[in-house]
Amino acid sequence: MDPNQTFLDMFEAMKNEDFETARELALALQHWFAKGGFCPHHFTRRAMQTYIDLVLRRTSEISREPVFSLICQHCDAGEGIKTEELAIAEGWSEIEPAFDLPQANYSGICPVCKETQENEIDDNQ
Repeated sequence: MDPNQTFLDMFEAMKNEDFETARELALALQHWFAKGGFCPHHFTRRAMQTYIDLVLRRTSEISREPVFSLICQHCDAGEGIKTEELAIAEGWSEIEPAFDLPQANYSGICPVCKETQENEIDDNQ
């Protein structure tokens, strides 16, 4: 198995909404890693497992609704936030769908980055 090509094919399948193929490739990669296989170039095992988990969640036959996952537009915050309501309650803003992202299906601005932006605007006035 060539994990580099398999990853690229899985990524393309997700981009083209070929969820059946993407799921098969994600499961193949998961099996490959479980047997001690190496990761694609420029990816850590954690990054690969995170993306594989995302593909498996998005292609689950149990639910066709995408699982809410969030990442900040300016930093990597957002892990563990399970709903848009929770994100808003925690102070996130500008939350919007971002289904082309490999690591999350929504992006927004986290409270820390929002405060930093507001402080920069105040300093410039």
